[in-house]
Amino acid sequence: MKIKSENFEDYIKNNYQKNKIIFLYGSNFGLVELLYNKSIKLLNINITDPFNVSKINGGDFKENPSILEDNINTLSIFLEKKFILLDLLHLTINKHIENIILDTVVKEDLNYVLIIKAGNIGSQHKLVKHFEKLNNSIITPCYEENSNKIKSEIRNLFLKHKVSFSNDFILHLSTKFSSDSLSNKMEIEKLDNFLTNNTNVSENSLTKFITSSEDINLTQILKACLNGETKVSLFYLDKIYEKSNSNIVLIRMFGKHFKTIEKILLLSQHEKSFSIVIDNLKPPIFFKDKPFFLYLCKLWSYKKINLIQKRLIDLELKTKTGLYPEKTLLSQFILSASVLAKKKART
Repeated sequence: MKIKSENFEDYIKNNYQKNKIIFLYGSNFGLVELLYNKSIKLLNINITDPFNVSKINGGDFKENPSILEDNINTLSIFLEKKFILLDLLHLTINKHIENIILDTVVKEDLNYVLIIKAGNIGSQHKLVKHFEKLNNSIITPCYEENSNKIKSEIRNLFLKHKVSFSNDFILHLSTKFSSDSLSNKMEIEKLDNFLTNNTNVSENSLTKFITSSEDINLTQILKACLNGETKVSLFYLDKIYEKSNSNIVLIRMFGKHFKTIEKILLLSQHEKSFSIVIDNLKPPIFFKDKPFFLYLCKLWSYKKINLIQKRLIDLELKTKTGLYPEKTLLSQFILSASVLAKKKART
């Protein structure tokens, strides 16, 4: 059954027992990740439990395609339900992989739950059509967000905080957002916090706040770190902490850039050219930044991107606990990211 992304959470809640297969796919990687994480939360999946949860990433699946069938065949007899999490988001699904999944997942009376996240495959793809036919499956396409949805979220936020601005200004703010749901969710949360902590807001203060992430020092630290320039990165980190002591804006900037690199890498598998992908990317990359992103895509591989994104999540979680010095946490992350950037690409 195909379920729209906006109805996904309610459907999962109301059809808990029926959901044996959840298949998430599309060009909006952020939304795929959001719904994947919601699935884990709503189904009460303890991802740290090795007896009840099997996690299979794209790399392992590509090297050993039988791993999915092996996990299905070794289900614990002591548990009512086992969860298998198959991450194909960064994997090109060729005919071989496609056929393995089609041959392995054919039953409807499953004694396990299978959650699959895939990348930008079309609605006519064989896997999509296959799972659509199964009564126990949920198929949710994750498309890039349009400006109307972003404007609606901004408008609802203003209503929540009882502030009023013109439609033209809301349109202006919406242009500062991207087409990626995860990135926009972070920006909306940031805007929500700003409105909560500031009673007198104006168009000028809001515009300044939203565009503050474009501060020159933030941009420089980001570029230096991604390029493996550790000393330069730490120099600009000191400059930033002369003005502010919050990691969140930087964490989100790093996350947004890594998502962009990740998207270019995935799309280039079909176009065979980073330059063509970058020129046609939506939302577009600022023309002055195109050469830099072209260089980054040659420097960073999927494996390195996946590793650094996990470290970024860990950084944000530790930052939010308030138990660690923020600058120390960020310094450690920048050091590890810079070292990783220098390692030979495609490793």
